Amino acid sequence: MAPGHTWHFPAEQDRGNRLVLQQVLTLENRSERRVQARFEGDLVVSVDGRPSAVGVLLLEPGEGTPEVFLQRDFTIKQLSENYEARQAGEALPHHARGSVTVEDDRDNGSTDRWDLVLTGCPVEPVPDRNALWRLAPWHISEGSGVRTLEFDRLPPRQRIHWVSRARDVRLPSPAGAPGDA
Repeated sequence: MAPGHTWHFPAEQDRGNRLVLQQVLTLENRSERRVQARFEGDLVVSVDGRPSAVGVLLLEPGEGTPEVFLQRDFTIKQLSENYEARQAGEALPHHARGSVTVEDDRDNGSTDRWDLVLTGCPVEPVPDRNALWRLAPWHISEGSGVRTLEFDRLPPRQRIHWVSRARDVRLPSPAGAPGDA
């Protein structure tokens, strides 16, 4: 949608008007072994210009994923509810969620998991225009609307070290180790 586009509430709040919140995910295998990456939730790749679920990818050492996106579409009403929640100091109710789990092929290897959340407020009420909403105007420093999104640029990692993955025996985590499950 073009900057300056507006919607009138309640007349247009639930019509087919939807916006996609999207953030690119970068994953690279920096180990010396082949790894399996499992993608769940609102994570997609573009196949012939259409979003498609990612599923499972095998990554060789030094190899990265194709462009993977955490994305979901929302109605204008849902995004206005995010804006109103932010104004009230509450958690934003509408999110895109996904997880990435990476494992190597060793029985005593490690499992890393990242839980991803994307939300935001790309729409706002038009000042002095009751019941009229618009796309949040771009900021001079970024232009793309990324400032209206909320996500972790480096999400926390949860790590499991295995004594034996086959027997479901985990190595105990050191007390107080950040990022370890």
